[in-house]
Amino acid sequence: MDIDYNDQKLNDGLEGLLHDKKSGRLSDFTSWEWDEVHVFHENSERAFIEKTVGAPVIKDRFYNSKASLLIFELNGNPVKAAGISGDYVRGENFRVTWPADVMLRPEGGGYLTLTLPN
Repeated sequence: MDIDYNDQKLNDGLEGLLHDKKSGRLSDFTSWEWDEVHVFHENSERAFIEKTVGAPVIKDRFYNSKASLLIFELNGNPVKAAGISGDYVRGENFRVTWPADVMLRPEGGGYLTLTLPN
């Protein structure tokens, strides 16, 4: 699966939340249908990514980009892989898998935390 590092709507939306220190819904910044998202970071093992996603995503043994890797799924099938440069997206409590209503919350230190809605 090719990783899209240049999705302007997604990148601009996330950077806007970070800059404005506002919370927002991840789905507001996507233009495709999805019902689940997984977040991975540099040095995530291919085997762990494939086990989590249920399909091949990367070719190397490790994810070697400094960008956060978001894998979006619809009905259990991957529909898009997006790389978020700067690696500033984190899952709350190190959680990897999130539902479509996941929120992004700005944190100190210049990153956004994926979290469940209140």
